[in-house]
Amino acid sequence: MKWARRETFCLGWAAIGIYLFLSAFFWASGPAPLRAVFYLFLLLPFLLVLPWRKWRSEEYGGYFTISALVFAAYCVLSSLWGRASDVDFFFKQWLFLAFWLCGVAWLFYHRPVNLQRLYLVVICIGVVCSLVTVYFFYAYKNYSIAARLSGFGLAENSTIVAQIFGVAALLAYLKSLQAENWKFSPVFFIGAMICALVILMSQSRGAAMALILVCFAGLLIVRPRPLIWVPQVTLALVGILALFVLTNMDDVLEKRGISFSFRDAIWVELLDRSLERPLFGLGLERDSRIIIPDVDVFHHAHNSWIDILYYTGLIGLLLALWHWVLLARSFSRDRDILPLYLWLAYGSLCLFTNGSSLLTRPDAQWLMYWVPAGLLAAVVMSRRRCPTR
Repeated sequence: MKWARRETFCLGWAAIGIYLFLSAFFWASGPAPLRAVFYLFLLLPFLLVLPWRKWRSEEYGGYFTISALVFAAYCVLSSLWGRASDVDFFFKQWLFLAFWLCGVAWLFYHRPVNLQRLYLVVICIGVVCSLVTVYFFYAYKNYSIAARLSGFGLAENSTIVAQIFGVAALLAYLKSLQAENWKFSPVFFIGAMICALVILMSQSRGAAMALILVCFAGLLIVRPRPLIWVPQVTLALVGILALFVLTNMDDVLEKRGISFSFRDAIWVELLDRSLERPLFGLGLERDSRIIIPDVDVFHHAHNSWIDILYYTGLIGLLLALWHWVLLARSFSRDRDILPLYLWLAYGSLCLFTNGSSLLTRPDAQWLMYWVPAGLLAAVVMSRRRCPTR
């Protein structure tokens, strides 16, 4: 009886933690507060229960979790031929990832979180933080409208702020397409436009292209009534036109052009270097440095998939793709979980233009991959137990 009470208490604790953890990506003043929320509201309740329970694959995410942890374990192993002194660091990240994936699956298996409410919380927090970010940068700090928008804390970098708020914009847009009452559709669409404004002002082309492609895919999949999508397209065109008329955004974008900002040089160089150790890679290092003569020094490839190939070889890349494909094969048009599939697609595309190897501490990159992957696996496995959920 005492053990049952502990499990019930920890389930409620972790359910609150999910909301806090997702919202913290928008308001956290840095990586440390985000990790503090993760440790206190997710890792701690999971630690109090999971190590003392009997392992049941379907209860902890099944083959989704197993494939992810096999990939992550190989990443830890690769540090032995990268920098052996970093093995303990990467093993800790493996543990954090294991508790996240197993814990969120256990939570949804026994006490499913209302996904529509979760999306709504992310959207509301995203809209509020979008307005605060834009005001703080351009009004309070008095930056020129031509300056690249950056956030504060966790989203301090212009590219990262675009990726983070792109998640809120995507979820809001999908809610506008799925609205059962057409009167609510414009409300969510305006929320999506506010969050998308952050991406536009940050001038992050990778996140913008990823959002456009995934939103278009969402439109084709949901196929809403013309009463919903026609006004949206009209409003979006009017909004973009007004922005270009009232500002010098066209000059800014023309100057930015289609330059890869050295990304193409990094990718070509690392792909060439990968041929030296194609199977096993260079091996992961905690503080990696990529030195490209006559270009610059970089800490990662600015492309997670090339970064994985470079440091863990073809074996690591195939293991990562194995996990991704398993998730993709479970695809469903269900209105509750479709946003998770598209969120994963958006994050995966964003990681093509800015990202490192996936085995990291809980940070902004988690929102692009491990958060949607964990939630998706948890929901799919819980519904296989009880399909009517």
